[in-house]
Order: sequence, then structure tokens, then C-alpha cells
Amino acid sequence: MRFIFIFLLSVTASILFGQNKIREQIDRERNEAGSFLDRKIYDKARSFIRRDSTYYLGYLLEGGFLFFRANDELGFTKAITPLRKALEKMEHDFDPILKIRTNNYGVYAANYRYQSDYGMIAYFLDRCYQNVEDQDHAMEILRHVRDRNFQLEMNMDSYNTMAWLFHRNRVYTSKKYSFLKNSVKENVAAANRCLDSALQKLQNDMPYNNGLYDPAFLNRQYLSTFHYKAMIYDYLLDIDSANYFYDQLIQGGAYSSNNYAEFKLAMGEMDQAEIYFREAEERERSVEKTTKEYFYMRGTLAIYRGHPEQADTLLSKVLQEQGSTPGYGWHSIGLARAQHFEGLTTESQERANKAARFQELHIGTTWGQEQYNLAVASLHYINQLQFKKEYWFEHDEWYFWLNPVNWYRWVKYTLEIRHHKMILASLVANNPEREQVIYSLFSPENLITFDEVWSVMEGFGNEYFIDIYKKKLETDKRPMLKKYFRYVLAKLYQAEGKNDRATEYYELVINDPERTDPFQTLLQARAYEGLASISSGKKQMSYTHQLYKLYPQLLPFSDLTMQFRLEATAQDEAQEQIVADLKNTRINFTNDEDAPVVKLDFAPRGEAIDVHYLVQTGEKITQQGTLRIEEGDRANAGKLLAYRFFGVNKTKIGEQPKAEKQTEVKAQKPV
Repeated sequence: MRFIFIFLLSVTASILFGQNKIREQIDRERNEAGSFLDRKIYDKARSFIRRDSTYYLGYLLEGGFLFFRANDELGFTKAITPLRKALEKMEHDFDPILKIRTNNYGVYAANYRYQSDYGMIAYFLDRCYQNVEDQDHAMEILRHVRDRNFQLEMNMDSYNTMAWLFHRNRVYTSKKYSFLKNSVKENVAAANRCLDSALQKLQNDMPYNNGLYDPAFLNRQYLSTFHYKAMIYDYLLDIDSANYFYDQLIQGGAYSSNNYAEFKLAMGEMDQAEIYFREAEERERSVEKTTKEYFYMRGTLAIYRGHPEQADTLLSKVLQEQGSTPGYGWHSIGLARAQHFEGLTTESQERANKAARFQELHIGTTWGQEQYNLAVASLHYINQLQFKKEYWFEHDEWYFWLNPVNWYRWVKYTLEIRHHKMILASLVANNPEREQVIYSLFSPENLITFDEVWSVMEGFGNEYFIDIYKKKLETDKRPMLKKYFRYVLAKLYQAEGKNDRATEYYELVINDPERTDPFQTLLQARAYEGLASISSGKKQMSYTHQLYKLYPQLLPFSDLTMQFRLEATAQDEAQEQIVADLKNTRINFTNDEDAPVVKLDFAPRGEAIDVHYLVQTGEKITQQGTLRIEEGDRANAGKLLAYRFFGVNKTKIGEQPKAEKQTEVKAQKPV
């Protein structure tokens, strides 16, 4: 027996010696493996696993390679398997080393690599679980890191990321993810407690790290927690606290340009928001495939500025370059919104349908599926409204109601609008943060325009909302947003039939000291539209002309009629028919000298006709261009030409695509 024991001991020692030799060789070769983005690292990882399948390193390299290649749920799920193995094998072999806390440089240096690798594995694995919406397992990984109580968490922030998980999933409860609380308020409070724990841990770790690291480096560790503190106070609209933490981050050069831009937007400082969103794009260095919030938000700002065509150009380019990778759905929503405000309703609906069908991964962002569903539903609804308005604009014949087709259209549009309004209302009613995020009009987590927020509220409890916005005027600490609250109050009083009160609030908006700020263009235009809709005669025409000057694309889809003086000389029957069809649209062609003049010149081009149009207000040319009308398209030529006077460059008139059914959106309703 003694001989057998000695023999087994010697065999075991021999095996361990051989295994250690293999691992030492693997460790040396690791430095030659290259970047996680390089295919060679995957081949090296598989080689390491064949040589020693019990060693963590091969699984770490394989998982890291798969993580950076992943574009969808399947890709991140594939990365989880080797990363999970790496974590388990590392804990099995090196757990005592991972838990060492020391101020001795020699001891710390000997164990540094293992603690760093563990943090890297945990980071990749946690992100994979987050990206496939397996938040319970993501939290489990963070607890693994926390429980090892590293004196310096390398590559991974346990408490800070826990706070992120609570904040990112705040609209859910423990019925969905076991670690969550039972309300948005409790989840946000839990996130804040995690951040307090992070700050306490930094203090507890200081005696171990003093002398091992430069004091400036150790002090910068606090900035990571300040980043999340700023995010949460920004969400809560606790302006003073958010400003304090952002100031600390700016002084330390550690602020997120994107987050700071969203804070500025929530404050109503849109010019500053634009600057920092552009800076976010310039500073983007991450090789991870994350949602690029700054593109989406810059598109919204261009719409506010009265240039939806610029948002269209930006987001079309982004979509073309990125393909169907994370962020595609959000950028599609942004493009659909830009096209809506351009008056390209059909194109907008087609793009919104693509967003509805796309299964977005909300990577590296607090933007979640609920906000995504709401943004899609909002576009479906406002597009249905616009389809109805444009049909009325295109058919302003005196015999309109004598045509049975128009009665059918009226019923069809009414039912579609009502259907999508109910979907939108249901999503808002089930949204536990609607008062904090949606009704505040501007919030870091509100991803629809103030225009769309109004479409959500319209027709539901005017008195209730009047009370909300009166209180906001008195108590909200964001002075630059007061004009938006006044605008909503004007709309609410108008809906109540109290036009005198509505007029007071509209006039406060159009006379606001910041009315010349280009980012107030949409707000100013909507206020003039409101004033025109409750006025008549010369006053109505004056307000309508102001709307036309500010945001002409809105007019064909309003209840207003624009006046123009027409100068056109048709030379043949085809040209005369185009002018006749043009006069059947909802435009009042008049001899009023105050109305802008429209000049048309016709030029035959073979079977086609080129119509050069020019719209002039006083000495200023507001619209001009050439519309080519092919022989087979003459039936709708007058309608297409009418839109051009408003800067709406439609290329087709016809049947509109239906909005996707809401069930096709990958919904995750709050529990």
C-alpha cells in the first residue's frame, strides 16, 4: 500500500509538473496572440484549449474574440459558453489568489495578472448577458466580482455596473428579474445605494493601494462612480446634484460627451447639446458595437431646427454604413421621424415598419425596449394622421363629398387613426415612468419629440394635463423649457374651446426672448399654427404666412390653407391640365398682393415635361427647382407640384403602406 501511495504521488506530481510546463508555454505565447479583433487570436485560443483544456486562458481568448465579432443575440450567446468556462476554471484554480489583498508590491505584482484576467472575463461575460437581456445572470457575474473584494477592480466595476443594471431595468420588477425592486422609484434608489457602496469601497481599498499606485490615479477611480451619479440625478431631474457631478467629471476630463449632451438637451440648452453630441462622435473610440445615441439625437435636433432634410441625410448615411447591426432599429426610427417632418409620409411609414420588424439589441445604453416600442407606435400614429391630412390636401375639389371613394377613405383613415391611438395610449398607460420621462417633454430618457408627446396626450383628460403643466410652470427648475409648457397649455386650452386662454399662451411662446434661436423653429412654427387655427381673416393669413416662413413642410398637413399668387402660362393641353390639377389641391390661388408669388415655366423634354417652379416672398426666393413629369405620371403632376411649393419633395402619390401590427414589435411589457 505504501508503494502504491508513493507511486500515485509521483505520477500526480509528474502530471502537475508537465501541466505547469504547458501553461507556462501558453502564457509566453499569449503575448504573440494579438488583438481580440484578429482572427489569429481565435486559432491561438483553440490551440491553447487542445493543449490544456483545464486552463482558463484559451477560453478567455476565444470568448473575447467571439464577443467583439457578435452582432446579434446568437453571436453573444456563442461567446457566453467559452467565457463561462474561463470564469469557472479560473475560480477553481486561482480563487485564493483572486482574494489576496496586500500592500506588498512583490506579492501584488505576482498576482496582478490573474486579477486583471478575471476582471476581463467578467466584463465580457457580463456584457454578453446584458446584450441578450439575461439580466439575472449579468447581476450574478457582478456578485462574483464583488465577493472577491479586489483591492482594485481591473476591467470591471462591480458596484457601478450593478447600479447600471438597476437603472437600465428600472421599469421592471422582481417578477421579471429577481434582483429588482417593485417600482421605478425603488430601483433608482437601489442604483444610488450601489454607487454609495462603490464610493465606500474605494475608501476601504485606499490603505492597500497607497504606494502601489500614483495618488492621482487612485483619485480618478472616484470619477467612474461620479459618471453614474450624474446619470441618475440627470434622470431624476435633480438639476443641482447633476450639475455638481458633471462639474467634477469635466474638471477631471472624464465626462461622457454623449451623456452631457443629453443633460443639456433635458435642460433645454439645445445649442450646447448639439456641440456635445458632435463631440461624442469625434471622441468615439470603442470597437464594441453599441447604440450610437448621438446620431439619433442629432437627427431630432435637426428637426427642431427646421431642417429635417439634414436629419434624413445624416441617418441615411449611418444606416448605409452600419447595416443590420445594433443601433439599426433606433437609427431607422430617427430616419422615419425625419421623413415624417419632411412630408415624405410613405417613406416614413416604410422605414418605421422596418424598425418594427427589427429585433434591436440595446447595447451600451439605458434606452430599452419600452422606449423603442413607444417611439415606433408614435410614428405609426402620427403617420396615419398625416396620411389623412395629405389626402385632404391633394383632393380639394368642390365635389369632394359627392364621391363615394372619399367617404370610404374618410372611414378607413378614421379607423386606422383610432386603432393606433389606442395602441399608443395603452403603451403610455402601462409606462410606470410616464410622468417622470414623457410628460416632462424633455428628459434624458424621453426619445420622442415634444410634438409626439402632445399627440400622446391629445384627447385624454385636458383638465388633468392642464393641472400638470401649470404646476410645471411654477416648480420646474429648467427655465428654458417654460415656453414648451406654455405651448402645451395653449393646445390644451384650445382643445377645451377656451381660445382666449390659448391665445395668451401661444403669444407668450411667439414673443419669447429666445424666439430667434434656430432650435426653437419647430416650437415657433407650431405656435403660429395654433394661433392661425383659432383666428380668421387677415389675422389667420398673417399667422399662416409666418408658419410658412418658418417650417413650410408642416403646412400641407395642417388644417390651414396657404395663399399664393400664381403666374403660369400653359402652352398646350397637357400643361393646362397640370395647372388645372394644381388648382384642385388645398391651396388658395389669389390676387392678394401680400401673398407669395409662384412662377411656373414649362419646358418639353421629349415625351416628358420639365416644370421649373419658383416661390418668392417679397425679394426672397423661398422655394425653387425643377420637377420632371414623365408622360405616364401626368395624372398626379399637379399634386406633386403643389407639394414642392412647401419644400416637400414627394416623388410619388398613391396607396400608403400600412403600419406594422404592434405585435410584430419585440415587446417586453413592464410587469
